Amino acid sequence: MIGPMIAAVASPTFQFASYFAIVCTLASVVFVYHLPLPVSSAHTHHEKTSHETKPTQQKKTEFTLINMLKLKTPKSRAAMFCLVIRLNMALAFHIFNTVWPASLKTRFNFGPTDHARFMSFIGVTYAFSQGYLAKRLVQMWGKDGKTFVIMACCAVLGAGRYIAYYTESLIVIYATFLFIINALGTMNTVITADTGAIAPSNEVGGLFGILEASQSAAGMVGPFLGGLISHYLGEDAPLIAVVAVYGFLFSFISWGYERYVISSDNDDGKPGRTEVKKSI
Repeated sequence: MIGPMIAAVASPTFQFASYFAIVCTLASVVFVYHLPLPVSSAHTHHEKTSHETKPTQQKKTEFTLINMLKLKTPKSRAAMFCLVIRLNMALAFHIFNTVWPASLKTRFNFGPTDHARFMSFIGVTYAFSQGYLAKRLVQMWGKDGKTFVIMACCAVLGAGRYIAYYTESLIVIYATFLFIINALGTMNTVITADTGAIAPSNEVGGLFGILEASQSAAGMVGPFLGGLISHYLGEDAPLIAVVAVYGFLFSFISWGYERYVISSDNDDGKPGRTEVKKSI
C-alpha cells in the first residue's frame, strides 16, 4: 500500500527503486532475525529439552495433502473444501493478470505512475475491507449468513472483472475495483478465519502451509493457462474463463460450504492463528 503510493508521488527511476527495495529487504531480514520466538514455540522447545528422557508418541496429523485427499474425516473434507476455494481464487487471479495489464495499456495508455496510483488505491481498499468491512458484514449476517456473504463476494468478483475489462471509463474502473477489492478482502478474511477453526492450534500452521503451497502452484500454472487460452481461443477468452471460475465457486460454496466448513468445529475449541494472503 505504501510502496505504490511512494512510487506514484515520487516517480523514481528504476535504479533508485531497485536500490530502495534492496535496502527495505535487508532491513526486513534484520528485524525478522531479532524477533522473539512465539510463546507456544518457546514453551514447546523448553519442554523438549527438559523431558528428553521421557519419550512420547506424537499423534500423526491428518492435515497433510495425502490425508486430505482421502476425505476420511469431517475435518479433512473441510480442509479440502477450503483448498479447492483457495486454488480456484488464485487461478482466477493469475489468469486474469495475463490480459489485464495489456488491456489497461490499450485503453488508457497506462504507464508506471498510473499503475502505482492504481495499486495504491487497491492497497488502501483491501486494508479497509479486512480491517473493517468483513467484521461488520459477518456481524450483520451472523454465522448462518457466512455462506451468503461469500457467494455475494463471488458474484461481485465475477461481474466486476467483466465490467472493468470492457469499460472505456477510468472512473468506472476505479468504482468497479472498489467493489472488487472489498469483496476480495471480505471473502479472504471470512474463509481464512473459518479455515483456522478447522485444525487444532498445533496443526493449523501445517494446514495453512498446504494452502499457501496450492496458491503458489496456481501462480505457476495460471499464467500458462491464461496464455494458452488466449492463444487458442482469442484474447478475450481468459476473461470468460475467470468469470466461469467465479461462477463455479458460487455454486460450489452454495452447495457445500455450510455443510463441510462451518459445521466443522475445532477439536480443542480454540481456533488457530490465521493468516491472510491476497489474490486479487
